[in-house]
Amino acid sequence: MASDRVRAAVRALVIAAAGAGGAFAATRGLYATALLAALIAVWTAALNLVDIGRQPPPRPSPPAPLLADVRADEEDRRRLTAYLDLSPAPLVALDDGRLRVVNRAARRLLGASDLVADPPAGLVTALSDTRPGRTATIDISHDAVVRSFALATGDLALSGRMTRIGALIDIDAELKAVEATALRELVQVLSHEIVNALTPIASLAETAVAMLDDPDPALPKVREAIETVARRAASLHRFGESYRALARLPAPVPERIALTAFTDDLAALFTTRWPGIAFTTDRADAPAHLLADPDQLTAALWAVLQNAAEALHDTPDPRVTFAVFALVGQTRFAVTDTGPGIPAGDQPDIFRPFFTTKAKGTGVGLALARQILRGHDGDLMLAASRPGATRFEASVPAGMTG
Repeated sequence: MASDRVRAAVRALVIAAAGAGGAFAATRGLYATALLAALIAVWTAALNLVDIGRQPPPRPSPPAPLLADVRADEEDRRRLTAYLDLSPAPLVALDDGRLRVVNRAARRLLGASDLVADPPAGLVTALSDTRPGRTATIDISHDAVVRSFALATGDLALSGRMTRIGALIDIDAELKAVEATALRELVQVLSHEIVNALTPIASLAETAVAMLDDPDPALPKVREAIETVARRAASLHRFGESYRALARLPAPVPERIALTAFTDDLAALFTTRWPGIAFTTDRADAPAHLLADPDQLTAALWAVLQNAAEALHDTPDPRVTFAVFALVGQTRFAVTDTGPGIPAGDQPDIFRPFFTTKAKGTGVGLALARQILRGHDGDLMLAASRPGATRFEASVPAGMTG
């Protein structure tokens, strides 16, 4: 019946909108909101299944539509339009490569009553390429203002053919809030590091000038002050280079990597650099190949290995284990050391850029490693840390394995 089709269409759109909202909420850590959206989507899907179960066996179609059926169809269409117009999220449909607006919010955003003659750049491609259950982010200009939207999609069978439905969730305000927070944190870090470096430089420079003004300057002390200034200036330069490495990390260029040769190279580098540390490689459950950017992945894992080696300073039995194993949906690298462990108070900050407890550390290694792994759609985390056993785990998703 027409009313059944109406309910199915409305529920498909509800599932798409709930999926977009839930996915966005989850990426921002709003887990309660994500759970609510997931429950809405699951409940709506369950209602569809119940309706399907309750449907009577199909009956032969009447020879011709009755006037009452035509009126019922028209009422259902008006009701569906009213329901969709209540949605604050713009809803669009891709039909045979043509973009159409579905509700009032979409008509207002795209300035069309039905067919969108000049779609925003990238919207049709994003709608076509984003599979149901996934989300994409797209920028759309409206009234000379560019806003960011999360796009979620669903497929709907209408009149014997599939139509791709898209829900656009306005995330511009949330993105700006996140950017503002990130900017504040960045300014705090930069100001802290730069001021900490410049304060002694300025003080020592003034001291050196004052010494030179003395009729009989103590040249060894002047030399010592100037050498200290040079060391501090070099440290500030290294800080700037480290920040630039974080800010300019390029997108990964995946290649097929033979895992045995890859891990053997890392093992050779490690044992050459730290011959006094026992190094073990475990590949028993590893895949044969990886698809990743070899240079970036080497840099990320080397940063974790270097962190482990530096933690073993003055440890009586220094050992590092490097394991690679396949899990459902991902391949994981694990680096375990026998060092003293990371203090509980420091653990929340170890991936924060420029945080370090080492006298000569820059605080960039682990932050850069995590950024590289996330650029591969993976991650880096501290799995466990206690005296004698600290374990970091880096993952690459199944889509990057081969």
